[in-house]
Amino acid sequence: MDEFFNETNLPYKLHFNDSNLLDITFYDNSVVLDMFDTISYICYKDFYTKRDEDVNNKNKLNIEVPVYNYDIFCKCKEKLEYLIKFMTNGEIWNINFKKYNSKKIIDTGKLPLPPVIKYNSIALLSGGLDALAGTVFEKENKTIYVTFGTNDIEGSNASKVYDKIIDSSNSSHVYIKKNKFNLDEQYTERTRSLMFIGCCLIFCDFYKINTIKIYENGIMSLNPKFNFSRRVTKTTNQKTLFLINQLFKEIGINVHIENPFKYMTKADVISVMPSSYYDIILNDTRTCSKNPGIIHFSNKTTGNFHCGVCIACILRQIGTFNNSLQEYDNNYLLPIELYKLKDIENHEEKISKTGNAKQDKIKAKYKYLEKKSLLEYYKTFYRNIKSGKIYNYIDLNKKYYNDNDYYDRINKMLKKFSKELENYFDNLKTSGNMSR
Repeated sequence: MDEFFNETNLPYKLHFNDSNLLDITFYDNSVVLDMFDTISYICYKDFYTKRDEDVNNKNKLNIEVPVYNYDIFCKCKEKLEYLIKFMTNGEIWNINFKKYNSKKIIDTGKLPLPPVIKYNSIALLSGGLDALAGTVFEKENKTIYVTFGTNDIEGSNASKVYDKIIDSSNSSHVYIKKNKFNLDEQYTERTRSLMFIGCCLIFCDFYKINTIKIYENGIMSLNPKFNFSRRVTKTTNQKTLFLINQLFKEIGINVHIENPFKYMTKADVISVMPSSYYDIILNDTRTCSKNPGIIHFSNKTTGNFHCGVCIACILRQIGTFNNSLQEYDNNYLLPIELYKLKDIENHEEKISKTGNAKQDKIKAKYKYLEKKSLLEYYKTFYRNIKSGKIYNYIDLNKKYYNDNDYYDRINKMLKKFSKELENYFDNLKTSGNMSR
């Protein structure tokens, strides 16, 4: 992948510097640095490779990572390829390694000093709503919050959340920026959680913290794919976390990934937040999974953080509605109540920046089809929960879970979600009937 990294500019050298290393002045665990480089090669290849995901892209998804611990990583090739195939909806990857002859180290040239804070927790801070809720549970911990800036909005929101509500006297915020390599377009963020985790590893090792916490609601983590063409992310699926944990164990990295919200719906997650967080929900969190640069979103105005037509946006709406917090969740490019084509066309004409009727109709049609597909996805989700067929679409292998009562807790969560879906659809403002 020489278009991004090479043996002179390895990923760990490009991402870590004096501004984000906290107390680390010298670091020489080459296994961790090899792992970070491997994750970076994979994620940047995934981010920037333009492709049709429905065909075999193995030739395009081919990487060769220079690693110091060559034998260790070669033994994990198949496990790593299986993990990434699962995370990318079945795409075939060819991940290879080559021997890097110099031991990887970080040496700032500064004298080592005792840590300012004796941290006992590491949590991801993505700039999303679930990560915001996670700060409620981290208040009593001395926590390192880690952000990988996949995009400028996400990085800015994470920084605002940290500055507004987190006590910096017993915590720190690490912000690692994504390298753009003079490229404007990013095609996917499906593997972004892996990059977040990779950014945590050096701090886990240095501060002797063996758990990384990903706060993500259980519905989005399950994210079943039903029998129609809608891709879903497996970025925080319990199977994904299990595969990562197994990989780390085999490589010799003493770090475990866990999701404290895995049995909570989005509405549950929102309900744990105090009222002092509500303005932050509105102004400083981003849930949307769509690329904001899509031409169909060109009529957006300041404050339109969310498209309103992606799987994450609709789930956010379900969650805020079931907490009666719609007034703190109204920054959608397509308003929540609109789903009929004629209504969307009228709205698009009203907000048009060009006055080009033909283009406005194209944008309206795109939003209509996207939202129609998403509403059908969640209606299918509801019907499968009610019929009991939902378990045909989710993998609940007991080895993925540490809790003996995991099945009962997931069943309880799904039943609660079905009720939330009833409330959402029953109260969705429409000019016609919307059957479940």
